Amino acid sequence: MSQVKLNFQTFILAGGLGNRLRMVVSDRPKPMADVLGVPFLEILTRLLEGKGVRKFVMLVGYKAHAIEEYFTKSKFPDLEINFSYEPEPLGTGGAVKNALKFATDPTLLVNGDTYLDADIKGLYDFHLSKKADATISLYRVPDVSRYGSISLNHNGMVTRFKEKSKISGNSGLINAGVTLISSSLISKLPDKKTFSMESEIFPDLVNSGRMFGLEQKGPFFDIGTPESYHEFQEFVRARST
Repeated sequence: MSQVKLNFQTFILAGGLGNRLRMVVSDRPKPMADVLGVPFLEILTRLLEGKGVRKFVMLVGYKAHAIEEYFTKSKFPDLEINFSYEPEPLGTGGAVKNALKFATDPTLLVNGDTYLDADIKGLYDFHLSKKADATISLYRVPDVSRYGSISLNHNGMVTRFKEKSKISGNSGLINAGVTLISSSLISKLPDKKTFSMESEIFPDLVNSGRMFGLEQKGPFFDIGTPESYHEFQEFVRARST
């Protein structure tokens, strides 16, 4: 267990429907997908706990009760876990704005279907040094077409976003789903109910010069498809033998 104590809040996006994974995970929210007898969301939470994170807010919507019932105080006595409920699907941006009352400066935003063995303390130090509004963990993949890609300048400032529908299958850096965001950015998010951080907020933030990226070495898995879910199960199986 890490001796580092990171006092900021962590928002885990766990409210999506998980349509692409529904054929193999139909009875529970996608972040609760079973991985060798353990919900993915617990694996993700334990990974972050091991890096010094202690405060969590689960941004929940679809089948929220399943997540709330699992993440009880008795099972996670050393962690502070709260829940922010979406009355209807809000998208990633709407879910973050809905949880504003829990935000710290900064707040760590984590995709609930993404596993990235990131240097969280390094990301935090980099974020503070740049006085950034948002600092994204990046991961290099051989084919960015599934994710979209991000370009940086020599100072680590994000200079360009490319949406996944607009790019070919080249190698490059992608948003790996672990981002530090300032409380001022969260408070300035629009009041409209449903919107996306990735497609509506982050691209505009590029023009401000206050968005940065830090490449991480992984491992990285996105369990959003049956194929990648299976790959992650095999990764966990290999590590447990």
